[in-house]
Amino acid sequence: MLKFTSFSANHEESFLTKPHASNKVSTPLPIQHVNYMSYEDIPILVVDDAKFSSAIIAKALRSGGFSNVRFTNNPLQALRSLEKRPAQILIADWLMPSMDGLELTRRVKKLDEATGHFTYVMLLTARDDFDAMTRAFDEGVDDFLNKANLRAQLLPRVIAAQRLAGVQNELLRTNKLLRKKIRELQTTDLVDPVTGLGNLKFTLERISDTIKHAETRGGAACILLVGINNLSVIEEQYEESIIDELMSGIGAKVRQLVRPLDVVTRPEANMFAVITVQPDVENCTSRSFRRIFDNLYMHSFKTSEGYIPVVVGVSICAADAETGFPKPKIFMRHAYDGLTRSFDTGLITIAPLDAPSTQLT
Repeated sequence: MLKFTSFSANHEESFLTKPHASNKVSTPLPIQHVNYMSYEDIPILVVDDAKFSSAIIAKALRSGGFSNVRFTNNPLQALRSLEKRPAQILIADWLMPSMDGLELTRRVKKLDEATGHFTYVMLLTARDDFDAMTRAFDEGVDDFLNKANLRAQLLPRVIAAQRLAGVQNELLRTNKLLRKKIRELQTTDLVDPVTGLGNLKFTLERISDTIKHAETRGGAACILLVGINNLSVIEEQYEESIIDELMSGIGAKVRQLVRPLDVVTRPEANMFAVITVQPDVENCTSRSFRRIFDNLYMHSFKTSEGYIPVVVGVSICAADAETGFPKPKIFMRHAYDGLTRSFDTGLITIAPLDAPSTQLT
């Protein structure tokens, strides 16, 4: 019956190679009361159908402090084990009856790719065929151990392998966290952190979607900008936290005043936008949005520092098939120009695309 075995690193002294300052390996010397470092948690999987070499590997790893080691003589069983619990180092015989080491390597590397893991693959071989080894490296093999020198070479090579595998897996973990952070930033990059509304980037994307909707299904794309004309004065009098309270209150009020399917955003610090689709441009008038202006103009909003009055300007810009549909940035800029005129006049400004801006009460 096939089975895995683990051992505890509590027995037997070993013969380890002692490195010189030149990093070259000397003749094996006995180590007394000295360990390279603690390797108990390094997961290693050994796949070998030869009991003799398996015993040598077990003794060497045990003497070096590697206790998290699994053994099997079946490559398919090894793959099932790796699917459940990855290993940092795989030591496998090149020649096995059910599956050779190269095929096992291919499958392990494919599993690594799917799981975002790195397994250092070390093949045991008696071969010294250069072409065969080159092909093995191309298949993903990371190192070879000659069976004739197994006792002398195994432990130093495993120690080097665990260092490299540890670095690779740490890089993979870091990259995974970076990708997650990038996704989070891409999400937050569309959102104003104060009000929770979409920012300028989000606004332009929604304008583009609204234009496409009006182009394909008919109707008019409409932008309404609500600007806070006295925000700079308010900022001189209150702390940032109070300003945030004020802007959150204004954003909530604007959302209450529009239809459920209208999109409310905050493209700039002193500005809110309402993006909507109307049956035609005739519905994009001061009368259509008078309610918003009346409920915001000179309205006082409650904050922890008391009520703060705001002075708003409102601009409306619409486009349909007759006027032509501009690019989102141009559309937004046209509405912004109308908002500037609204600040100057204190009136709702209609900014048609086919004519200079005009003011309506």
